[in-house]
Amino acid sequence: MKKTINILVAILFLGIGYAQDSEKAKAILDKASEKTKGYKTLTIKFGVTISSPDNDEPISQKGTVQIKGDMYKLNITDQEVYCDGTNITTYLKEDNECYKSLLEDAEEDVLSPKEILTIWEDGYKYRYDGTQQYAGSTCEVIFLYPKDPANSEFHTVKLLINQEKSEVVYVYLKGKDGTNMKYKLVDMQRDLEIDDSNFTFNEAEHPGVECFDE
Repeated sequence: MKKTINILVAILFLGIGYAQDSEKAKAILDKASEKTKGYKTLTIKFGVTISSPDNDEPISQKGTVQIKGDMYKLNITDQEVYCDGTNITTYLKEDNECYKSLLEDAEEDVLSPKEILTIWEDGYKYRYDGTQQYAGSTCEVIFLYPKDPANSEFHTVKLLINQEKSEVVYVYLKGKDGTNMKYKLVDMQRDLEIDDSNFTFNEAEHPGVECFDE
């Protein structure tokens, strides 16, 4: 009987501890969301490393992304992606080809840069896991878990949020298929003036480009 009571007490305190971790995580994430959404534009330099069961070695790339509302322009080693809020155009540099689709048709398969910065807002539970030194700063460590695992591409997401700035600096997406993506946000510039035309692919600037509708 005494052993049973001890087990019940342990379970009770474990549940209380998890609830407290969840509440602390929510407070940190809410603050990060508010701050990120308060910027008119963001320009971010980042590094991404992708590992998968299909590749012996991880693939690493560097890039920049500009974000303004629901619009963004992503520039990485081999491609550029333009989103004007309605359409997405992917330009393959080496092939000099572009592929266009409606944003609403691609939303289920494409995680936009802005969504990565606020991924916790839709369909995730969260847990606070203390602090960690990263890139010379103290960061809050938070783990995310999908509320509906069966319909989620990821089983776990690890975030590092700069404690002083309340901004995401590292995102580790662990895929259910074994594909993992690590994003390191190297530099962030806020509220720069960016013209809306920057988010639309300009065929005239790419002589000979072939474009296809998907």
